[in-house]
Amino acid sequence: MLFCLRALRPGVMWKDRPLSIAFWSINSGLAAMVLLSTLLIGLAQAWASVEVGTWYARSSEFLHTPILTNLRWMRMFGDTIFAFGAVVLGWFVLGLITGQSFDKGSKVIEEGECAPREPELVPQGD
Repeated sequence: MLFCLRALRPGVMWKDRPLSIAFWSINSGLAAMVLLSTLLIGLAQAWASVEVGTWYARSSEFLHTPILTNLRWMRMFGDTIFAFGAVVLGWFVLGLITGQSFDKGSKVIEEGECAPREPELVPQGD
């Protein structure tokens, strides 16, 4: 998605901070969803299916135990972090339409123009 958005206005620099916040929020939210809820419920179901049977692990009696209900509610923390990142990303995309997401202090690179090179870190001998 960002590649397509970048192609709409080539040469204009974007503000990096909102994209960084969105990236880390979305990915940490997904990780929290998996680690706090989905993985633990899956392990509990695997244990129940080995001990009793698959019919029990998929039954309402097992899935509505207090422990599994709490694990399902723990997913809310990851969902909230993920949703925050999605809102920041959406706000950034809206800023591309209004011009608020562009870095005003940077120079626009025209077509055919090369970006300035970084100075050499090792001094050249005379």
